Parts: sequence; C-alpha cells; structure tokens
Amino acid sequence: MATTDLAGRRLTDGIAGNERAAWIPMRQGEDGQAVVEAAIVLPAMVFLLLLALQLTQLQQARVLAEYAAFAAARAGIVLNSDPVRMTQAATLAVLPASGPSDGLSALARTLLRFQAEGAVLRPFGLEQMRVYVHNPVAPDFARWGRHLDRQEIDFDDVRPGATEATLLSLQIRWLYELKVPFANRMIQAIWVAAKGGLLRDGTPEGIPMAALAAAARAGRYYLPVQAFYTMRMQSNPYRKWAHP
Repeated sequence: MATTDLAGRRLTDGIAGNERAAWIPMRQGEDGQAVVEAAIVLPAMVFLLLLALQLTQLQQARVLAEYAAFAAARAGIVLNSDPVRMTQAATLAVLPASGPSDGLSALARTLLRFQAEGAVLRPFGLEQMRVYVHNPVAPDFARWGRHLDRQEIDFDDVRPGATEATLLSLQIRWLYELKVPFANRMIQAIWVAAKGGLLRDGTPEGIPMAALAAAARAGRYYLPVQAFYTMRMQSNPYRKWAHP
C-alpha cells in the first residue's frame, strides 16, 4: 500500500513538473510579445502627444494672429496707416507666444528674443512679422485728395466714394516657429511639400518655400499664420503708405 502511494505521488509530481516545464517557455513568450508591443506602441503614443501639443500651440498662434491684425489696424487708423507703427503693434500682440509678457521687464526681454529670432530669418529673405496694406489704394488719392495735393484723403470725407477710400484693410503674416521636437519637423515638411515652390498669399513677394526649407535645415521650423482686418480711418491716410 505504501509502495502504491509513493508511486502515485511520483506520478503526480512528474505530471506537475511537466506542466511547469511547459508553462515556462509559454510565459517567456508572452513576456517577449508584451515587450515588442510596448516598444512599438509607446513611441507612437509619445509622438501623437507631441503632435497634439504642437497643433494646439499652432491654433493658439492663429488666435493671436487675429488679435495682432486687430491691434495693427487699431494703430493704423490713428497713425495715418504708418506700416512701421502697425508692425510694432502686431508684434506686441503676439509676444505672449514667445515668452513672458507680464510686466515691463519681462515684456522687454521677450521683445528682444522676438527681434533676435527675426534677425535669424533675414538671411533667408523672410520677415517674422509682415503687415501689408490692401486699402487705401494709391489711385484714390488723385480723385479724393485733390485739395490735399493728392497726398492725403480726409478721413471724415462723407462723399460716397471717399468713405470706401478711407477704409483701412490690412493683412498680417506672422512666421510662427514650431518648437515641439519631432512634431515640428514633420508638420513643416508636409506643409512645404504640399505648397510647392512659392506660396501666393496676397503680398507681392509671397512666401518662398525654398527659404523655409533652408531655415528648416538650420534647425528652425516656421509656418506662416495670416489674418485680415478692416477698420475705418480716424486720421488722414497718406499716399506714401497706400497700396500701389
């Protein structure tokens, strides 16, 4: 009887041992599969998060561009559509995207950083902030500014044609730098490839894709963000700053 029990235990132990021996490679195979899946999925998830972050920042830049167009127009209507003053106003409006702007010292530092970034773009033939006037147009000064030597138009002229001539319509183009790693390169490469050689954006010079590609090779990735705005002049527009 004891011999029979001993043989039974040995048989049972042998079966259990065989089951454990079979389970070990199966478990190792599952662990290896999990490692492979993690190696594929985790980088993809990280990249998708970076892409979402960059697109969110780009959407914020579009909102800032709308405000910059408003700020430029507001400055232009009281300063005779001076393009320098309008560019300054638009630049101040988008500074929060470049750094802290709470307080004069922080604002000054961020402005210097923005100007330094603009200096980087100049060798490529690009402007970081471009303000382009679509109206008033130069031919209107000969008709509605005759009494002002054709160099100005009275902003409060109530003649039907003059009221249209004293609308300030402008376009701002801001070259927004994409700064999220990996996502910035991919987004800009796809955008440049889709646009071709020269983007006609309403300005005389357009946007040369070769210049943006050259900046990308230098490690700086930019996309143009545009906005338009129209306001009625509150000061006389000058012909020298009008649309040709």
